[in-house]
Amino acid sequence: MIIVNIKLLGAEQGYHTTLNTTDTRFDPIDGFLSPLPPELKSSLENWQLTYRDLKDVRSCFSRLTAQGVIRCSAPGETQTVKAHLNEWLNSGDRMWQPIRDSLISIANQLNHTNEEIHLLLDIQDIELSHFPLQEWNIIEQHYPKAEVILRVRGQAGNRISPPQSCSRIRILVVVGRSDGINTQSDLKVIENLEEKGAEVISLIKPTFQKLCEALWDKKGYHIFIFTGHSSSQKDGQIGWIDLNDQEELSIGDFKNALRQAIDNGLQLAIFNSCDGLGLAYQLAQLNLPRSIVMREPVPDLVAIDFLKYLFEEFTSNKSLFTSVHIARKRLEHFNLRYPGATWLPLMCIRQSALYTPFIWQGLCENSDPEPLIEPISILTSQQRICKAKLIVVVRILGLVVLSISIGFFGSKLLIKNPPSIPPSFCPIKSIPSQQNATEKHITYPQCFADVPNVPSSETWNRGGSTTWAVFRPEIDKKLKQIFGINLRTKNPENQAPASGIGIQMLIEGQLNFAESSEHINETQRQEAAKRGFQLKEEAVAIDAIAIIVHPNLNIKGLTINQLRDIYTGNITNWSQVNGPDIPITKYSRSLSSGTTKTFLNDYLGLKELGKNVVPVKDTSEALNKVAKNEGAIYFASAPEVVTQCGVKPIPIFNDNKGTFVAPYKGLLVPHENCPQQRNEINIEAFKNGEYPITRRLFVIIKQDGKDNQKAGETYARLLLTDEGQKLIEQVKWVRIR
Repeated sequence: MIIVNIKLLGAEQGYHTTLNTTDTRFDPIDGFLSPLPPELKSSLENWQLTYRDLKDVRSCFSRLTAQGVIRCSAPGETQTVKAHLNEWLNSGDRMWQPIRDSLISIANQLNHTNEEIHLLLDIQDIELSHFPLQEWNIIEQHYPKAEVILRVRGQAGNRISPPQSCSRIRILVVVGRSDGINTQSDLKVIENLEEKGAEVISLIKPTFQKLCEALWDKKGYHIFIFTGHSSSQKDGQIGWIDLNDQEELSIGDFKNALRQAIDNGLQLAIFNSCDGLGLAYQLAQLNLPRSIVMREPVPDLVAIDFLKYLFEEFTSNKSLFTSVHIARKRLEHFNLRYPGATWLPLMCIRQSALYTPFIWQGLCENSDPEPLIEPISILTSQQRICKAKLIVVVRILGLVVLSISIGFFGSKLLIKNPPSIPPSFCPIKSIPSQQNATEKHITYPQCFADVPNVPSSETWNRGGSTTWAVFRPEIDKKLKQIFGINLRTKNPENQAPASGIGIQMLIEGQLNFAESSEHINETQRQEAAKRGFQLKEEAVAIDAIAIIVHPNLNIKGLTINQLRDIYTGNITNWSQVNGPDIPITKYSRSLSSGTTKTFLNDYLGLKELGKNVVPVKDTSEALNKVAKNEGAIYFASAPEVVTQCGVKPIPIFNDNKGTFVAPYKGLLVPHENCPQQRNEINIEAFKNGEYPITRRLFVIIKQDGKDNQKAGETYARLLLTDEGQKLIEQVKWVRIR
């Protein structure tokens, strides 16, 4: 099982974000997510109010303080919430895009394996836990079998007890106050588990004393289930259960008894009752490893079916994560009657419980003599913080020593610079850090000459992506002037250069580093590992992919779905997308091209090209063919094609904005006005994410501890200086810092 961990720190000013996985092949990625938009908050509140006003909702409104009910369409409200949620999470903000891109890349590399994959949401802002993040289209499309789990924090360093040795799984079920709801069906579902070998102990509206006595039972329990009325404080910190007709308890009221049950091996609590987030947070403080609660009040039929579906899956040897996922998805048939029913169940878990397999058949087979310990924090996060601090200190000390050395030795130290080029030592520029909420700044040099330890008078062989061709002349000239470095582009023999081919040449030792418009894939990582080293990708810029057609083709634009249907062969004539009656001719470079892979895999959701796609060697060949064929279509890096005279770039529909967004600024320049006038790149739309098809560009580094690694790391470091990022902007890419 692989856990993809999305950690969000902060609230009102936005969220410092870290993306990590339990698969050590993937490096942690840092980013920043803008604050919750007001329209998203209000849409969720409107849905909550209309949903809670539905007939048959199993609710305790004594604590669900709805301040006036808004009468509107609950189905409409769910769609509004989903639309605002996707608009927020699909922001093209350059500090957030690395998280989005990496989520897609991780999914593409893991989905072909047999491993279970699940998403852990690690947040401090409890408000976020009310939002149905599983409705984000990136999760729906790229993680269709993954459940979104909420991490709840306990007391750091406290021990989590493993299940007790047993002959039968023990379940304690408590039926609380249940006026107006049908708890008998819940109880029947649970009692049927005795046929699966479980021992079920039932308490019907017990007194406080009876409940405590049961929890103190030395035999212990594996699962605790409560059904009846419950509720949570509005801020999600405290929850209550209605134990009977007279007694209402918070978790704190019987914490000693609960703690004893947890010490005796209780592994899971299920609250098949309304509004249970507060219960989950309180139970985590008592070191309960796992809980399942409902985000909102829950209708009888939904509660009953969820419990039935959950145990059908769980008792058939599926993990608890997968069982919750399937059971929640199977509630879909309730969405017309109770809009948002599939949003209700939520699994909450302690960090250390993630790494222990939890299946029905294994509950009585535990042989681990040592109780698990909840980690104080994720080690990789701490390592990154320490590393960031160390880098800052080392850079500052290095600059101090360098400045002193210059004072003593003057031109002798700078002999590597040609006499005509004066050395430039710029002040260090501070920019907001993506490392950690407590780290305010991290330093990046402004100029190439500020970067320490750059080897001089060397030749570096690089190759790979043809997208990078527009950038190479300027960077080559600069590094030659300042450091005496010769950058040489080395292309493969008997085939066209491309990102994938460049990475393969790097693996085989033909290059010092590669330039790529796609992520490293799993096959490449494995081949590198076999040769005794690892590959690392360093993002240095953001680019867009533009779609071009013949200048005479009269078409407003295309949606992503239409592009998918065109390249799979489902759409074969332009008349099918409101264009003229002309057959479509599809051109594409091979799958070794990073642009092709990114476009197909990340945006069209395809693994290969459809039938009747005409192959081209490179974009130059494609431009010639599109200019001569009125039915042609092709895709390429925006700077390569948007300004060309013989083709027409077309707008792409932004689902979140509900409008077409062009890869060019302003009005399209008529074909006959070119080259006196040319289309300009719509850099703002690429930067703010309004244009739907963008991707990051990478330096691929060979981590072999030798000169190759030094060359690759130095090249990436130079491109991330302010001077390097200005060169990025000059070729109409978007700076990443």
